[in-house]
Amino acid sequence: MEVYALVGASGTGKSHRAMTVAYENDINTVIDDGLLIREGQRLAGSSAKAEKTAVRAVKRAIFVEDAHREAVKKVLAEVKPDKLLILGTSEKMVNRISEALELPPPGRYFTIEEVASPNEIATAKQLRKTYGMHVIPVPVVEVKEDLQGYLMRPIRYLLRLKSGHKQGEKTIVQPKFSSVGKLVITDHALDQIITFLVAGVPGVAKVTKVQVEVSKGNAEVRLEFTARLSGYIPHMAQDIRRLLEARVVELCGITVEQVHLLVRNCVA
Repeated sequence: MEVYALVGASGTGKSHRAMTVAYENDINTVIDDGLLIREGQRLAGSSAKAEKTAVRAVKRAIFVEDAHREAVKKVLAEVKPDKLLILGTSEKMVNRISEALELPPPGRYFTIEEVASPNEIATAKQLRKTYGMHVIPVPVVEVKEDLQGYLMRPIRYLLRLKSGHKQGEKTIVQPKFSSVGKLVITDHALDQIITFLVAGVPGVAKVTKVQVEVSKGNAEVRLEFTARLSGYIPHMAQDIRRLLEARVVELCGITVEQVHLLVRNCVA
């Protein structure tokens, strides 16, 4: 199986452009926001747009829930697509989806800037910010059971491709997590969460300093700690990185892109 990825920040129009990327590269199967889609039809999964909070939506999109993940893996094994396109806000997110579904890593990454103009990206961001508009690249009938009570409307599209024209239908939806208010996680709260998580790693005696920089839902963590001499420091570092990559996105909906560690002291 050849795996491709379309990467772009939230609200830049990835789902809107996904079909163009797919058809131009002869890809008929797409994973987007928890859904496995083929030729405009949902094969498996449930939409992250149905979740009531942004954090739960991220968990749905990266297949944290066992039943959801196994259902999609089962259908993938049955249909055996030759090519697959995965959408994500970062390469890290796409790789997490690939690992969760036991897929090969993407061999080609497209960025939203490659497939959309600056004006198109700016328009998509404005629609997301002003109206909370999200696009699901399947017809309304495919997701209406997931999104009962949501504001939805179909939108027809016409793709002008090198091989000719392609028509289809997408769904515009306003998820509940876009309309109930705003969730803000302060830097201090994020520092506390990371300190608590790392303090429980075997071999870590004390977390002495945490700095987190968050940009577009992705975090870069700088952490200093005191290590116990009874532990093997390279293993501690691997355990810390894996723990933060897994737990911060589950707790906060923020993807940890990089973890920089400094062992300040060692104690018996």
